Amino acid sequence: MQNDSSASTTMTPGKGLLVLGAIVVVIGSFLALTHTLAIHNVWAAFLFLLYWAGIEHASFEKLLPCVVGATLGLLMGFLLKMLPAWLGDSGIIVFLAAVLVLVYLQVMNWLATAVNMVTMLFLTVTTIPAIQSGVDFADAAVALAVGIVFFAALVWAGTAWQQRRQPAV
Repeated sequence: MQNDSSASTTMTPGKGLLVLGAIVVVIGSFLALTHTLAIHNVWAAFLFLLYWAGIEHASFEKLLPCVVGATLGLLMGFLLKMLPAWLGDSGIIVFLAAVLVLVYLQVMNWLATAVNMVTMLFLTVTTIPAIQSGVDFADAAVALAVGIVFFAALVWAGTAWQQRRQPAV
């Protein structure tokens, strides 16, 4: 059973279609931008957006930890790919030791700006064998950076526009 407060915030079907249209325009614009810039691994930007917007509700207070965590997680995926090439079999041991350090930091909530759930999300995704075998990590890093700037700027502009529309109190 719904309470009155949740019923009053329910979106109408018409408003839902308008929101869907806005989402299509935003995502289409981002894809057009990345296509123009010849960026292919846009999944990194969308993974960031999923966490920052979906979990953190696009909070600018949470933006820095999300950016740093995503970057560190992406870097860890890159290291999984490169450490064995650089160090041979001992590269895997070095990587696993680094993962243990990250997990311990996460458990202890130390360095939380850098080691957080976004880090673990990106670490998990970037260690998937299909990602490891086919990703260009430099391209993914550029996609992540462009996505962070694009989506943060869009949220900032939308917030500023909404505040301007509010009547002065």
